Amino acid sequence: MSQAGHLALVTGGTGFVAGELVKQLLEKGYQVRTTVRPGTDASRLQPLKLLAQALPGSLEIVEADLLAEQAFHQAVAGAEVVFHVASPFFIEADDPQAALVEPALRGTASLFAAVAAQGKGAVRRVVLTSSCAAVKGMHPAPPKDGRRYTEADWNTTSTVEGGQAYWVGKTKAEELAWEQAKQHGIDLVTILPEFILGPVLSPHARGTSVGALQGWLHGASAPGTFTFADVRAVARAHVRAAEVPRAGGRRFIVAARQATTGRQISAILREHFPHLPIKDGEDGEPPEFGVDASAAAELLSVHSVPVEETLVDMARTLLAFGL
Repeated sequence: MSQAGHLALVTGGTGFVAGELVKQLLEKGYQVRTTVRPGTDASRLQPLKLLAQALPGSLEIVEADLLAEQAFHQAVAGAEVVFHVASPFFIEADDPQAALVEPALRGTASLFAAVAAQGKGAVRRVVLTSSCAAVKGMHPAPPKDGRRYTEADWNTTSTVEGGQAYWVGKTKAEELAWEQAKQHGIDLVTILPEFILGPVLSPHARGTSVGALQGWLHGASAPGTFTFADVRAVARAHVRAAEVPRAGGRRFIVAARQATTGRQISAILREHFPHLPIKDGEDGEPPEFGVDASAAAELLSVHSVPVEETLVDMARTLLAFGL
């Protein structure tokens, strides 16, 4: 169904998830406004502009500093739906509180202040990119139902001092979002992906997700067992969360059906890219409890992408862009 005439704001448009989200919104005919950091190099904007030329929707790119007061007030004006995707995603920092937790909180507070300033109901719905990091930490408590982590679970174990600033930032930012939504009467949906991989759209793609698979393709490997989410499914969950009336006020986990071991990752990549120096991965301890993504499947019609497809499609785009 065409969404011509409907204005959607996407924060952080040059990011991995936001770029795919912009693409899917343009495919559906939305008028898309996306924010980028002030001073962003024009070459990083070109992939978005090319998408807009090729797809039915329209695109407007505006600058916004995530950490500035009233950063999003102008960007939010006139938007029917707001997708707040922009947030730092890296694991290590010299000052993790300042680099990860505070930006996540300040960006979220600024976004909701801008939405509230438009007046109640002016923005029909806000969709926030949260994370399974807000559901469980690196050493989590057991899930409430004793079997699998669901949207009813919250991360109560991560600390900045324990080296989990990213997990803390995501948890606190989502908690703040729900508080702000309740205070201002804002219709909110949050999306909770596991570790996101999948095809990239730009030769300028960077970040933790890109670096993870780059390592495998260039002869490094990481020990462990991983639960992934495909970026295309994550973006689709955002779109559907904005469009499905019954999604309002809910959280949705997006994740693959099962965890993938290091050995399985190596085997998949070696099969499809035999000319690359793929090392044997090492299996880590499997997670004691899995995650339940059935709510996204049942209510949003968002289903997990096979892990092999996620890995191969991402690898192909990284190689095609010379990354």
